[in-house]
Amino acid sequence: MRNLLLAAVLMASAAPALAVDTLRCGSRLANVDMTAAEVLAVCGEPDYRDVWRVPGAAPGYLGAVEEWTYNRGSSQLLWVLRFRNGRLQRIDADGYGFAADAAQDCAQRGIQRGMSKYRLVAQCGEPVTKTADVVQAPVERHSRVYDPRAEYGGWETVYREEWVYNFGAARFMRIVHLDNGRVTDVEFGGRGFDAR
Repeated sequence: MRNLLLAAVLMASAAPALAVDTLRCGSRLANVDMTAAEVLAVCGEPDYRDVWRVPGAAPGYLGAVEEWTYNRGSSQLLWVLRFRNGRLQRIDADGYGFAADAAQDCAQRGIQRGMSKYRLVAQCGEPVTKTADVVQAPVERHSRVYDPRAEYGGWETVYREEWVYNFGAARFMRIVHLDNGRVTDVEFGGRGFDAR
């Protein structure tokens, strides 16, 4: 009985990231439905801006969907703000932040399913190549990353990327798959190469 209670508590604590409607930036507040320009005026430039741009779209414009990440250090939560068509749609916490100059290791075990793109870049740097496309995917494939207990059906539009990391001729390349800015899978590629 005691083990069942412990399992229930652990499953309840594995809920998706905390979502809120307001974010405090100094003495000012950013709210859902604000424009991207208003959020910039309140919170300043984000530490990371992830633009989900359809391949071939003109640079310089806001993407149809963007995620801005604010990292305020290891003692505060990392905040992810999602914009759709230039308006703040949602505000999520993504665990605690980290020091920008902290040493990182891009080990195979270090890249986890559900990891945000910001954490991936901070840990492994920019990949040698990136590809992106907008696809229709079964809802359960994408949503499993956030809540593996839930059952879903139907289809949704997903911003799907593939990043390839090269760690030199002594190691295999690493191929990282991402859906909507979150790692969904990691696999080994061919032997890497040394930069010329």
